[in-house]
Amino acid sequence: MNRLKDFEKLYGLSTKKNNRNKAIIYTRVSTKEQADNNTSLATQKQYCEDFALKNGYEVVEYFGGTYESAKTDERKEFQRMIKYARQNSTIGYILIYSYDRFSRSGANASYIADELKKQGITLIAVTQKVDTSNAGGIMQQDFFFLLSRFDNEMRRDKTKTGMTELLRKGYWLWTPPRGYQNLKKHHRAVDWEIVVTAEGDLLRQAFQWRRHNTFSSAEIVRKLNAQGMKIDEKRLHDIFNNPFYCGILISKMLPGEIIQGQHEPLVSQEDFLSIHAPASKVVSKTYETMSLDLPLKKSLRCPTCNHLMTGFYVKSKDLFYYKCQKKCIGVNVSAKKLHDAFLDLLKSYQLDLSELENEILPEIMQYKLLELSKEDANEISATKSRITQVKKDLEVIEERYATGKIDALIYTKFSEKYKTELAELEQKLMNPHMTSSNLKKCIKNGLEIARKLSNLWESADVFGKHKLQHILFPNGFTYDKQNGRVLTFRTNILIELTRCFSDAFKEIKNGDSINFDQISARVTPEGF
Repeated sequence: MNRLKDFEKLYGLSTKKNNRNKAIIYTRVSTKEQADNNTSLATQKQYCEDFALKNGYEVVEYFGGTYESAKTDERKEFQRMIKYARQNSTIGYILIYSYDRFSRSGANASYIADELKKQGITLIAVTQKVDTSNAGGIMQQDFFFLLSRFDNEMRRDKTKTGMTELLRKGYWLWTPPRGYQNLKKHHRAVDWEIVVTAEGDLLRQAFQWRRHNTFSSAEIVRKLNAQGMKIDEKRLHDIFNNPFYCGILISKMLPGEIIQGQHEPLVSQEDFLSIHAPASKVVSKTYETMSLDLPLKKSLRCPTCNHLMTGFYVKSKDLFYYKCQKKCIGVNVSAKKLHDAFLDLLKSYQLDLSELENEILPEIMQYKLLELSKEDANEISATKSRITQVKKDLEVIEERYATGKIDALIYTKFSEKYKTELAELEQKLMNPHMTSSNLKKCIKNGLEIARKLSNLWESADVFGKHKLQHILFPNGFTYDKQNGRVLTFRTNILIELTRCFSDAFKEIKNGDSINFDQISARVTPEGF
């Protein structure tokens, strides 16, 4: 008596042959150009459907059908297809036109195919007949995967060789840096026309200011911002260190090589080198435009046009005055009156607390600053990570366009998308809210300053006054002549918090109720 059925039931086994006959089809092309030859998406799909019909396979789903590079296996449609196959126990076959349509990652593709086979899923290239049920067929399949990887590497070497030759001839192959524009970005790299923009003209002047030590970096940034070019000190520093601006090309593709570019420089090579000479970093030229008689010149702005104000001396009165650089009518004020008003402003921020208040204030401020900065820190980290990824994506698409792998339509679509996103992300990083990594120490130093603000300013030399002004009011200030008071654009958050808490303590002494959690709404979380 045949008891096989009983043994199958006892051990949960089946002696029947696996009857998985459902299949999925995956099609892929790398570029739009491939749609014009016999590996187009429609052609691949037709070949796979004919094979399924001939062999009695039921096609239940289609994947791919789009443009995906097979250099890696982290493709969206590819991963979706693999996940679907693994999660559906009825899938027995993945049909592809050829093995290079599945992957060009070599050994990793072999590993994926082997893992699928362990789950009962057979990978079939309908135009490359390989029987993977035996060792010889498996080796043949692996050979096809390795051959695809080898072909990819050959293409990459050819592309890299072409790009290095263009670089050696002085052609820049990527998006030019700030201050330049490519007027023919949809043409071949040898036809690109990289010209200086209006921002480039501003940077040309900035290089000269830096060359002659006319202004500090912070002052240069303020001047550029005032003329409509939004930039911070870090990015200005990067620009001053980029040899592209003096006509020199340096690229990781050609390590150790320095190439004369074909674009117009903003600064001569001699001036660029002098900026970075050791002597220029040690010897500091005295700012001729600054004096103790007019210490507010680098921070004071015209209430009419917002330009920085300058000063003059009236010999007959033996008095100094501030006036608008653009000569706005009626915008001048006695230096003595303005200095008195500025001192009154500093005194309004000056701390005068009891011993107990001085003891508990640092802890309260630390709590509020951490509360204000928590979300900013997470957002800044995420923004920086995204900027890095967008720059990589932009470099990839520019490389592919420069070497003719994609047409102008695709390049324009994606490059404009990446550039717009990059500009928005970089704008978010301008004027970060919180940048101190040692909060306790910073609060301690800030409170020390707040206790003697007016004395510090009065006793400092011209450079000390200028430094203190910039720390307290990074965007400068203006003067309300009618009411005789100084008006600020933005105040250092630490100093602003000290005044808010000081006022709160005074209200408590007067018997009023204060909710310290509401103080954050009374300050602007910038400039710390």
